[in-house]
Amino acid sequence: MPKHVYELAVLERFQEPLPPLSMDTFASAPTTSESCEFVLLRPARRTYYFLRVQEVHVNSWEISLKLLPESSEEIEFLRSLKTGHDITFAFAHRNDATWVALQRVAETPANWEMSLKKIHSERERREATFGDFTSDEIAALRAKRILLDDKLSVASPWLFEYHVSNAISSQYEHGLAVHKSPLPQLYRTFHETPEHFKKFAYLVSVFYLKLTNTVEEILQLELALREEDIPVNLNGGYPHPRYQTFRKGPALKVRFKGRRHQYFSIRPATLLEFEGICPLVTGKADSGKTEG
Repeated sequence: MPKHVYELAVLERFQEPLPPLSMDTFASAPTTSESCEFVLLRPARRTYYFLRVQEVHVNSWEISLKLLPESSEEIEFLRSLKTGHDITFAFAHRNDATWVALQRVAETPANWEMSLKKIHSERERREATFGDFTSDEIAALRAKRILLDDKLSVASPWLFEYHVSNAISSQYEHGLAVHKSPLPQLYRTFHETPEHFKKFAYLVSVFYLKLTNTVEEILQLELALREEDIPVNLNGGYPHPRYQTFRKGPALKVRFKGRRHQYFSIRPATLLEFEGICPLVTGKADSGKTEG
């Protein structure tokens, strides 16, 4: 059973080889009780650490953690923070995610203690419209990309894709772009431990939904792992219905409801609400099999 460290430099630690991946990488602890909780920490070098947590205390400005690292990679990561300066990274737990600055990290006989200061930035909430699309409609498309891996038509203007992917925000400090859903890639690493995959998929979803300013508050997020008909592209290109067939494969049934930031006091905040299926593998028409 693979350890929950997913980093391109340490893929040899898995029992079964995985194909090379192109996006961000993930990291976490070995198998633990299904009832345990995790937090997600993502430093600037784009590795995601899923750390088992003993206690979490959050207020408007600070976060205090008691962590239980269970792999040498996690311990090495925490020890590296002790010698760093002005370290900032992303934090996610339950339905909340924020950018944070490290205040203190210390090793104790029982656990690791960490203190974080939230980073607040009004600039990150500014969004532009595009043509007839409002910022709320663009956010809805981004949410469906994060959770369902929805893509725009190839005929869509490149600048529209720029807005939906949040690429404009990624030009600034702490910006985050979404070119495709992170969930299929996550499944490729944790498919052998489905309960952990669902926990980590939840945290990664919250991370992207909140830190791309797609929603300000997550009201409902349900993820159910199941078998679904997965589209297979017969021509290997854009998924035009004429060139598709379907085969059974793993997928996430997603139900989501979130509240946007209230930009105007005279108008209530927009609610985004939808449900759908996120395929977790891509079909191969030539082999008759799906990638795992």
